[in-house]
Amino acid sequence: PEQAEAFAQAANAPAAIDLRINPLRGDRDSILADLAGVGVRAEALPDLAEGLTLLDPPGDLRQLPGYAEGRWCVQDRHAQAIVPLLDPRPGQRLLDACAAPGGKATQIAALLRGDGEVWAVDRSAGRLKRVIANAERLGVAGQILPLEADATALAELRPGWLGHFDRILLDVPCSGLGTLARHADARWRIEPTRIAELVALQSQLLEGVAPLLAAGGRLVYATCTVQPQENGERIRAFLASHGGWQLRQERQWWPGPDGGDGFYAAVLESPGSGEGRGS
Repeated sequence: PEQAEAFAQAANAPAAIDLRINPLRGDRDSILADLAGVGVRAEALPDLAEGLTLLDPPGDLRQLPGYAEGRWCVQDRHAQAIVPLLDPRPGQRLLDACAAPGGKATQIAALLRGDGEVWAVDRSAGRLKRVIANAERLGVAGQILPLEADATALAELRPGWLGHFDRILLDVPCSGLGTLARHADARWRIEPTRIAELVALQSQLLEGVAPLLAAGGRLVYATCTVQPQENGERIRAFLASHGGWQLRQERQWWPGPDGGDGFYAAVLESPGSGEGRGS
């Protein structure tokens, strides 16, 4: 009961505004100093080397120091914790299969520092433009290869990608029930029938990208919901029908008094040996 109350209170409270520092163009201490210089209080987020949170209402974020120069982007603290689970390493091939608006794809590219292959796939041309725009502002456009495509059909569209990727991020469309503080309309918009539709799509996406992972590669499945059918139950159903795949790690973040949206992540490893390039 105490956890349920904390979740409800967090969903009714103003959402935190968290930033992720772009290590290619700045560091946390200098950005904290720049924000303080214009009267905006902020503090570092524990356990996130590139994360900080704003303590004051900032107004137009685009007017804050460092935004135009691509020194930081807005990204929830728990969203920032997803990409490190991929453990991206220089020289590897990575796929962000549902990439828009690009927060995680740009985070991957920044970690690789130009040494690797990062494909950003999205079925919406308009949303893919946002990925490209964010990559350009953050200085990683040359490292991200955009592709407008349906990720459920990538094996048919790109047969050369079978077993091609060392790492795959599958941040699937979901009910978003971990982000009620930001999207209050979900209380009325998301109904049980919609959950069933999303679960079917999530399964199709898992089936669609799994053949693209190299032997012994790592796939991170992520959502921004707390709905078990879309999270742990979805992963267990996949594992039950895919012998040899292993669940290496699983995490559910809940909205609470310490801030941050509700996210889920599962780290899966494909059958086979080795970690691929850059291991």
